[in-house]
Amino acid sequence: MSGDSRPEYSVYLETYGCQMNVYDSSAIAGYLTADGFVEADDCETADVVLLNTCSVRDHAEHRVISRVGELRRQRERQGLPPALLGICGCMAERLGESLLKNNRRVDLAVGVDQYDRLAGLLRSLLGDRQPAARALTGHRDDLHYVAPPELYPTNNSHLVTIHKGCDYRCTYCIVPATRGPQREKSPEVILDEIRRIVDRGGKEVTLLGQNVTAYRWDEDTREPTRFANLLELVAETAGVERIRFLTGHPRDMDEQLLTTIGDLAKVCPWLHIPMQSGNDRILRRMKRLYTRADYLAMIDSARRLIPDVSFSSDFIVGFPGETEEEFRDTLEVIREVGYDQIFSFKYSERPDVPAAKLDDNVSVADKKRRLAELMAVQDEAWQRLASAQVGEVWQGVIEGEARRPAGAWRMRTANNRKVLLELPDAQVGQRVTARVTGFQNTTFRGEPLKDPR
Repeated sequence: MSGDSRPEYSVYLETYGCQMNVYDSSAIAGYLTADGFVEADDCETADVVLLNTCSVRDHAEHRVISRVGELRRQRERQGLPPALLGICGCMAERLGESLLKNNRRVDLAVGVDQYDRLAGLLRSLLGDRQPAARALTGHRDDLHYVAPPELYPTNNSHLVTIHKGCDYRCTYCIVPATRGPQREKSPEVILDEIRRIVDRGGKEVTLLGQNVTAYRWDEDTREPTRFANLLELVAETAGVERIRFLTGHPRDMDEQLLTTIGDLAKVCPWLHIPMQSGNDRILRRMKRLYTRADYLAMIDSARRLIPDVSFSSDFIVGFPGETEEEFRDTLEVIREVGYDQIFSFKYSERPDVPAAKLDDNVSVADKKRRLAELMAVQDEAWQRLASAQVGEVWQGVIEGEARRPAGAWRMRTANNRKVLLELPDAQVGQRVTARVTGFQNTTFRGEPLKDPR
């Protein structure tokens, strides 16, 4: 029982989607723990099961609906009483009360700006009291989540959301509808959150935003705090050793920001900058607000201004109206840039976005073929890039034990390259120097060095 004698209910939380959802799940857990809920060991024994969801692609939503049915059947097969089952996040924001009907059979739906009301709703439902609503949605400017610091964060990097929502209305993207317009956390709130992370032993933070590089705080009489200024403030915070960020937008990557990244030793030289297409006409149809030449000029500037910079990106194939020739423009960009990693997807129509009005005239077969060809081109480009790294000496930080081979550890460099090392008695957070001996897929193998010379 909790200190105020209320029933102590257990909650099991599953997270789907991006790092922002991972952060939001930590915030949800913080709200519920503060209200006396406890974390369940598994979904079979929990009083409450919550799915924090993503709506970026149709497949993501179908996966959640399938999971709902699986959870129901799992408890029924074992003769267990049904858990209170809820959907949170972007899917709840988009579908709202419709999730409570028909065969979806969830008990509550809570959107991305309503997590502070979740504990009260759960207690009403668990206590057999009739809540005012079981679907809580709608965007609010008055609430920014601050997740409690984690002891052992994913990849040894503590996530910190610096704003929510997005004002860049790419025609294919549902995020402005599910996450709302862009709304900033103040620099003071962000820095206070980072100080608490440092107090718990954290040394690395990853700043998150739908378009993190579009950050702009101007609610006082001073000059606006832009993303470059925020990086400087975070770099000045005692105890912070490494700063990463996701996700940047090419339109925001001007020379001032690139220079700041290059000048600040604590900011890791890894840029994840989605391009989406290498063809100007498709970029205009996507409303990406830059051209192929703009993007490539930005890449050239980054290489000039940021030592050891590496790049990753996102691409969509089969956008409505994309011709074979326009698709091949994308392949040329991938060969020219030399990405460490790309995340590539077949175009997936989302409801009520501008691109849904376009004729989706690229066949499913062509989308699959183009995706396979794009992945093959990226693999070929990566093989050349990675082969050139063999024999180099890198420094990095141990992030954790590798799944295989037995006894190996994962090291990550500042520019986001992963290296497997056989290193007895390694510790998470330990700095290591290693010589690259080979690679497999996107992971390098290395030999630890006692003397980096």
